[in-house]
Amino acid sequence: MSIAKALTNAVSGLTATARGTETVAANLANVMTPGYGRREVALSAQTLGGHGGGVRIDGINRIVNASVIAETRSAMSAGRNAATRLDFLQRMGDIVGLPGESGSLGGALADFRNSLQSAATRPDDELRLTAVVDAAQRLTSRLNAASAAVQNARGAADRAIGSDVDRLNADLDQVADLNRRIAIIDSDGGDATSLLDQRQAAIDRIAAIVPVQEIVRDHGRVALFTAEGAVLLDGSRPARLEFTPVGQLTPDMVVETPPVMRLVQNGTELGESQMRLFAGGSLAASFQIRDELGVQLQRELDVLAFDLHERVADPAVDPSIAATGPGLFTDGADRAVSASLIGLAARIGVNELVRPDRGGDLWRLRTGLGAAAAGPVAESRLLSAFSDAIADSRPPVGGSDFQGRGTLTTRFAEIEARVATRRVAAESDSAMRNSRAEALSARLMEDGVDSDAEMQRLLQYEQAYAANARVIQAIQDMLDQIMRL
Repeated sequence: MSIAKALTNAVSGLTATARGTETVAANLANVMTPGYGRREVALSAQTLGGHGGGVRIDGINRIVNASVIAETRSAMSAGRNAATRLDFLQRMGDIVGLPGESGSLGGALADFRNSLQSAATRPDDELRLTAVVDAAQRLTSRLNAASAAVQNARGAADRAIGSDVDRLNADLDQVADLNRRIAIIDSDGGDATSLLDQRQAAIDRIAAIVPVQEIVRDHGRVALFTAEGAVLLDGSRPARLEFTPVGQLTPDMVVETPPVMRLVQNGTELGESQMRLFAGGSLAASFQIRDELGVQLQRELDVLAFDLHERVADPAVDPSIAATGPGLFTDGADRAVSASLIGLAARIGVNELVRPDRGGDLWRLRTGLGAAAAGPVAESRLLSAFSDAIADSRPPVGGSDFQGRGTLTTRFAEIEARVATRRVAAESDSAMRNSRAEALSARLMEDGVDSDAEMQRLLQYEQAYAANARVIQAIQDMLDQIMRL
């Protein structure tokens, strides 16, 4: 081997070890960076004139486990979906309360009935009559607050959908742009690994909003589809998603009733069946809260309010009430009717006829809401009748999903139990999905940068660098001797 070839081989070795050291440093610096793919230098023997000519750097390989990344994204989507629903159900559980718990809806009903029983023993005591009115107002206020909490949560979900759609569009635009840049660099034989990291991070963000499948195309590009097959990006331009949040929702505002809308894809609003293409992730969970979970709970609260209203407005309980006249509880200022059931929990109140602060008279609790004049102060029949109506076992209100006969206390407890059961189920589901996501994230980290392995590789590069440097030093000594001849 000539001195020139030896020098060429040693210089190529120094270049390769320098590039390898650079990749090790980058790996160690990004050991905790999300979306970072470990780098390795691709080397091959270089041949010149049929003889060994040192080492050639073929490029920088980005080492990732595509199957683990796909599983992690799927788990991330499911975890975000479960966490979003759980947050809603926890808040609803707090406002509705648990059966028998102080401060729950059932507790407010129990306080109202206790006040009725107490007043029935001393109907002449205005303090006890005042306590009945106060307890009735607390009960209606709790129903009003629960309804408001449901609608606030639906409105928050509606706004969250808008935010998710904006982020989804921005990340899809970024992936499309990175596709173009990666393809150009790939065609030129350059190193696009940093752009691949950026693209992986952007797709990870998309996966939190909607489950995504990544399909590799030519020249380093990728296509994106939802897990159910909707096209997000396949080509140079991504799908355009649109959504206009309503803001504050009311109980009567439901999907397919303008301005409440579903997702719009490429200018077309999706139907109910098409929305399944975007199932999973935070986007679908927000739609479920707005259009299903919130609507369901609102209806259950409305049924409770209507049952409460009907029991004390029954002419058999208070004969002084006209057939269409309001009873102790009202819908605004009127009698509630089943045709206007939606949103009743938000509107129900105490009849002003028994509220002294509104010019009403407490004696009507003894004599009757529609009585023309006060009766005997010792009359307790009506107070007892109100209490008995609450405890009376009756068939379910028309249009409700209750089964069999039950007291009003039983109905309140059943709704509280339903909300608690949904929350417990959501907690279990969220814990399971988060556990899977954490396990996959840990596995993804294990497949990523191993600092011990990188340090071992760095020592190997150091040894190779020193060996090549000694070769060059030997060549230098030989040339010095030749020059002295």
